Amino acid sequence: MRRIVLFLPVIFLLVSASLHAHPFVGTWELVSGEYIDQDGKRVQYSDLNFKSLKVITEQHFSFVTMAGEAFWSAGAGQYWFTDDQYIELPSYNSFSSPKGKKYVFTYKINGDEWHNERWENGVRVEFEVWRRNKPEEHESAK
Repeated sequence: MRRIVLFLPVIFLLVSASLHAHPFVGTWELVSGEYIDQDGKRVQYSDLNFKSLKVITEQHFSFVTMAGEAFWSAGAGQYWFTDDQYIELPSYNSFSSPKGKKYVFTYKINGDEWHNERWENGVRVEFEVWRRNKPEEHESAK
């Protein structure tokens, strides 16, 4: 019994370190956002009725975005992160991203909410809010 009691804190620390090491792993649903379009105009995601899911493993990301019932975009590739940056390197995408282009976002995660923003030449070109999905939130689980 004493061994079990001594071993439990070790398991807790390992699990905690693993969760902290990969705060992005999971399925995320888009809550809101905006971007700057090709004409320099700020566009709210809600105006386009965007719905999106992003699935992130320890090394890869994949997302699909719909505008209402119509396909809008998709992408998949590798990602990595630092204390304040989340970087995506798409391998596949539907939006003609140049090969090797990195998308660098600053981010904050608070519980199950993830805020990110991307800047180019001093201008915020993208801002998103994502919510981590939990298994019980999926329609197929009902």
